[in-house]
Amino acid sequence: MPDNLFLDTEWNNDVARELISLALIHEDGEPRFYAERSPRPEGPSSFVRTVVYPLLEGPVLPDQEFGAQLRTFIASFDSPRIHFDGAIDKEQLTRALKSFGTWNGGVPEWVPVLVTDLNVLEAQEQYFAAHPEAAARRHHAMVDAEALRVSVVLKVSTATDP
Repeated sequence: MPDNLFLDTEWNNDVARELISLALIHEDGEPRFYAERSPRPEGPSSFVRTVVYPLLEGPVLPDQEFGAQLRTFIASFDSPRIHFDGAIDKEQLTRALKSFGTWNGGVPEWVPVLVTDLNVLEAQEQYFAAHPEAAARRHHAMVDAEALRVSVVLKVSTATDP
C-alpha cells in the first residue's frame, strides 16, 4: 500500500521561482520533513520578504545537505504518493531532488498527485478559519502542508463514512 505524503513549498518570486523552503508530511502526521535553503535565493518579492521570511525558523541547510536529506526521506517510503495543490510545488520538489547535490541512490521514485478537488481546497480554508494560530503562520511550508494533509484526510474519512 502506498504512503501518502503532503507537500508545500515557498519560493522567492513568481519570475525566478527559486525554492526557499519545502515541507512534506506523512498522512498520519509523522514523519515530517522540513528544510530551508542556505543561502536564501536573491530577489525575493515584497510578499516573500514581508510575509514568508518572518515565518522562517529553520533548519537551514546548504543545497547539498538539503537534497541528501530530502532524497533520504522520500526513499524511506514504498511507492510514495505526494499530494500538492499547486503545480509549482511539484516543480520545486522535482528540481530539489534532481539538482540539489548528489546522491548515489539516484532520485527516489514517487507518484505526483495534484489536488484539484474543490471540496478539499474549501476544507483548507475552513481549516485556517478554525485554527487561527495556523492562519497567522500561513505561507510557512509546514503549516500549509499540514492544512492540505488535514483537508485531504478529512475528505477521505468523510467520504468513506456510512
